[in-house]
Amino acid sequence: MLQIAPDADIEREVDEKTDDAIYCANCGKLITRGRWKLSLGGHEHVCTNPAGVTFRILCFTEAPGAASAGDLTDKFTWFVGYLWNFARCRGCGEHLGWRYCSDEDPPEFFGLIKPRLSSRPQ
Repeated sequence: MLQIAPDADIEREVDEKTDDAIYCANCGKLITRGRWKLSLGGHEHVCTNPAGVTFRILCFTEAPGAASAGDLTDKFTWFVGYLWNFARCRGCGEHLGWRYCSDEDPPEFFGLIKPRLSSRPQ
């Protein structure tokens, strides 16, 4: 029986394209995974900012493809007890949502804007 050694690059590519991968809708960068869904009274929330813009956001415990940007603030937080700053795509800089931090459990999570995410890479 012939055995072929696995190619590390192929394994890495397969890992990045698993069924629960969630990508930036703008550039296709891997942002998070479905297995990191977080329920804070539900996984999906509809929130409106002070300017009257409404967002449909999904919460995740991890989002390694999102970089936090800006100073943490508690102004107009949608999650009581949490400070927030912006979450931007590490690939293209697109505003994907917000990173939340607290002394609460969980200590950190991401609220990502649903239409800015995709289940398919580009």
